[in-house]
Parts: sequence; structure tokens; C-alpha cells
Amino acid sequence: MKNALISTLSRRTWLKASALLTGASVIDLKTADASFLEKAKKTPQLTPAEITSIEAAIGKKGTYKEAEATHTIPLPRNDLKVTMKGEAVPIPFGFGGWVSIKRTLNGRSAVLMSDCVLL
Repeated sequence: MKNALISTLSRRTWLKASALLTGASVIDLKTADASFLEKAKKTPQLTPAEITSIEAAIGKKGTYKEAEATHTIPLPRNDLKVTMKGEAVPIPFGFGGWVSIKRTLNGRSAVLMSDCVLL
């Protein structure tokens, strides 16, 4: 039965297993330190004045998540009338967008992320 199990494993499975075992033997798992996975520093928060100016520039209100230090503004597409097989499709079913703004780690610039529906 053991031989049947061993012969059914592919070469790829054997290579993965040997790579994992080799890696585990090279790294002493008892003294391994995962501190390098932690972020060195957090993203600086946006100030209320910056949030106000962002909302004024875009012309819409948004929400600020302190845990992520990100300001997000929804961009619904209320101008669309989408139908499928004669039935109206609600706009929240994937026809809206958003824009988020966050500072970079050094705090001197910002990153803009968005998802926009173009029809």
C-alpha cells in the first residue's frame, strides 16, 4: 500500500515537498523571527483640512477609515439605465465606482486608487 501511494505522487508534488523540507531544515523554526513581516511604520493620517479639500475637488462626500488611513468616495452611476432581457438591473449591481486617497509612507505624496465603470 505504501508503494502504491508513493508511485501515485507526481514529480511536481515530490519537488514541492522536498523544497519545503529543505527550506524548513535551513531555517531553524524554533528560533525563527517573523518581525520582518511587520510594517516598519504606519501610513500617516490625512488631516481634516486635506479631506475637506479632496471632497471639494471631487464634489462629493466620502468616508474616512482611520485603521487604513484611507478616504473613500463612492461614485455611483445614476445616469445609467441598464436592462438585461427586458428587466432593469439595479445600479449597485456592479455599475458604480469609487475613488480612494491615501498618503505614502513618507507622507510627502499621496496615492489615488479607483474603480470606474465606463459604458
